[in-house]
Amino acid sequence: MLCACAPLRLAAVGVVTMLLAAPAAPAEIYRCEDKGHVRFTDRPCDAQAEPVELRAPIIVPAEPHPDLLGDSDKKSAARRKARDAADAAWVKDYTARKAAEERIRHGRMTRTVVEGMKPDDVRRLHGEPDVVTKSRGGKTERETWRYTLDDGTQLHVTFTGGAVSAVRTRESKKP
Repeated sequence: MLCACAPLRLAAVGVVTMLLAAPAAPAEIYRCEDKGHVRFTDRPCDAQAEPVELRAPIIVPAEPHPDLLGDSDKKSAARRKARDAADAAWVKDYTARKAAEERIRHGRMTRTVVEGMKPDDVRRLHGEPDVVTKSRGGKTERETWRYTLDDGTQLHVTFTGGAVSAVRTRESKKP
């Protein structure tokens, strides 16, 4: 059984189909000024209104891009790894410096010459050297101080770069 509204439905479907299939007409844009306010509209504001010439829009084609979040995570991980390496290097250097400072402090307390001491430290412990010998090996300049201790033992202290680099003792030969 057909109802009387069937022709109306067919007509409505036909109109909708034609509207969807019809190409969209370019709409005209008008610039309107009212009390210092500018607005754009699709209808003329007054009888003298003329459409505004618009430049063609810039269309940027969408290109596939790598995973931005993944890239960010990789960069963050690289920065974290570099920071951790720098921190580890600092801790290693700090630990070495503290150990050297402790070794020198212990040497001062026990009145023993140790590597890393400065010339003033050695002078405080043993005074001025009996003999000073200077030598140069390439770019390195060395200075060796020799002391004769109270028991006749000879103490040789070598400085490289302004710090003790070697300490040797030599027993004296008894007649």
